[in-house]
Amino acid sequence: MRNAPPDLLWATVGHAEGETRLNAFDNALIAAGIGDWNLVKVTSVAPAHARLSDARPSAESGSVVPVVLATAQSDRPGQLISASVGIGRGNGSHGMIMEASGPGEPDEMETIVRRMLNESFMRRGLELETVTVRSVSHTVEKVGACVAAVVLWWG
Repeated sequence: MRNAPPDLLWATVGHAEGETRLNAFDNALIAAGIGDWNLVKVTSVAPAHARLSDARPSAESGSVVPVVLATAQSDRPGQLISASVGIGRGNGSHGMIMEASGPGEPDEMETIVRRMLNESFMRRGLELETVTVRSVSHTVEKVGACVAAVVLWWG
């Protein structure tokens, strides 16, 4: 890993079916555009000067990439699963990234994410100014998965 904090945040989502839970998860990662990287799950601090990007970072296949990741998987046909990530930003301070996933509607996960962002800022004595949320849901056919992620990268 690099010594300097990442300066780019990219939020992405994906969902898919697969023959097994692991295949469904892998297929959801591919759908989200992060399936060819070695993802390292990190905790939820967004560097102060990191900018939000709409473009996928240019990292080579096999790169070790830090990510905040929410994932839901199910083998119950007809079940709705959802995943959500939220990036909270403050003025002149670092931000926070929170995630939630499981069975249910995406708005349920978004409500949880927003509540966690509010609490994390409050506990740190920071003022939450903006929130960006990305969510995805999937109705399971056989074995399904969905992922919501925030990639932390250097741009």
